[in-house]
Amino acid sequence: MTSYIQDPAKLITTFHRFLAFVRFHDGDRPLSFVDKNAFLGREENYKSKVSELAQMELNYNAWKKSWIGSGKILECCHRAMSRAGNLVNRNQQTKFKNMINPGHEKYKTDAERVLYDIYKSKPGAQEAAAFSQAKQVFGGNYDTIGYLFFIKDASRFLPVSSGNFERSLASIGIEYPLSGRCGWENYTGFIEIVRYIQAVMQDIIPDVDVRLIDAHSFLWVINEKVFREWKPDTETMAEIETAAENYLTARASGNAVKKSRIMSCITRSAEVAKITKDRAKGVCQLCGRQAPFIDKKGSPYLETHHIIWLSRGGEDSTDNTAALCPNCHTKMHIVDDENDVKKLLNLNKQDNLHWNIW
Repeated sequence: MTSYIQDPAKLITTFHRFLAFVRFHDGDRPLSFVDKNAFLGREENYKSKVSELAQMELNYNAWKKSWIGSGKILECCHRAMSRAGNLVNRNQQTKFKNMINPGHEKYKTDAERVLYDIYKSKPGAQEAAAFSQAKQVFGGNYDTIGYLFFIKDASRFLPVSSGNFERSLASIGIEYPLSGRCGWENYTGFIEIVRYIQAVMQDIIPDVDVRLIDAHSFLWVINEKVFREWKPDTETMAEIETAAENYLTARASGNAVKKSRIMSCITRSAEVAKITKDRAKGVCQLCGRQAPFIDKKGSPYLETHHIIWLSRGGEDSTDNTAALCPNCHTKMHIVDDENDVKKLLNLNKQDNLHWNIW
């Protein structure tokens, strides 16, 4: 999974921008994914409600194998699909209902058996087989099959809208094809990526319980036009950038509490920061003065700054980083002087070629 994470800085910066976007709507209200009076609760928590209501309609724990062929399972699944709302395309909802309707010309005779297998299968090979059977009977549509698994267990599965999530993942530096790839391996790969995102979110906001479906909501929101076109003011932009850089620095230095799931994708940021500081040789690249003090490790204290801010699409690479003293680093975020940006970029063009490892 981690091979898909090309630039964790994009995810981290986008999530901080997401937090600022939510604050913009909620003001001083505590962050919550479930509070119906909060932005995220109003906009996204309906998915949890859909899952709960659909599970009540299914009541699949009560199913018996003898029900296959009786129509009882089909009735349960018809009601559950009627709860889908926008989690399944309307045309796909109609198509599915036709395929589980014995009186319709497009009825699939294997439908009830396949549905029984989905909801009675155990994790692992059985679920993989059930997914494959569902694809054969109902077609390779992620909207439908993803929803059927999501309402089986929302703690392990997710609904999928292929095009939307491809774009969301690409915007945070994760290229993962979904369109035309409906299959168990592709589906579980997508879920594993969302679990990684969930882990990063939980690490950044440890006081808030982040569910798998909340990471799914984050991906949905960042693809919406209202988020993409939102223009935070300069002060908010600086806060977003600083928060992202502080998180990356803490992760790279090992100062954060949790490491295992996330550190494997932050190694590059640590190497970029090290090369950037080594290249500066203890001298601030903006003001030209020596570092203000020596740290506990005996190294000149300078801070790594992304010249083109991560929140503006800048890369986490040695071509786009500079080592600055704390005063100049603060100045870059508060004053945001275009001439300072040009100066740092020109310095990198002059001496960065033999340092650039990427």
